[in-house]
Amino acid sequence: MMPVVASLAWLLQVVANTDLGYRLTLPDGFGPFPAGRSQRDVVDCWTEVVAAAPSGALILCVQRMRGILTRDRLKPEDAPALAQLRTFQWKGFDLDGIRSDSAEGGRPVVILATQVPLRREAIQLIIAGPRDQAPRAEAIMASTLGSLEGETNWLTSTERAGRLGNIVGWGVGIAIGVILIRMWRSRQRSRAA
Repeated sequence: MMPVVASLAWLLQVVANTDLGYRLTLPDGFGPFPAGRSQRDVVDCWTEVVAAAPSGALILCVQRMRGILTRDRLKPEDAPALAQLRTFQWKGFDLDGIRSDSAEGGRPVVILATQVPLRREAIQLIIAGPRDQAPRAEAIMASTLGSLEGETNWLTSTERAGRLGNIVGWGVGIAIGVILIRMWRSRQRSRAA
């Protein structure tokens, strides 16, 4: 009976959005946070059911981007004031992100955000909470990205190399074909003369 309960608990922690094409595993101890969905384009939001620290709970949200992402990297001037550029890993890709340290209601908070290049539409993962929980927020961002599944519109370096190889192969094949046709025509003209 215990394996069934463990499997059910695991299934309850997996969330999916078929419209945007992603699935992820919620961090342990996180549950629904409906109030977070009141923010523009936030499609789902969760918070720690029991805060891991007296300073408060962490919040994890998914926000739709209403477009796709290119491979262009963020520059320091692209970042909001008082935000630091960060790099997060997802499926072998370096994702640009930010870390912002600010205050809400006089309490210091940390906000981590990164955009994920899903094929249908990019999403933004946001983790926010008390600043003294920043290391946990970083770890939760990494584990959430590690569990995030979805098709991407970005090609891996292997896929890019394969496409380049195909293009070069076709180019060489066409060039050889043109040379052979010219040689054949030249021989036909020589025989006719």
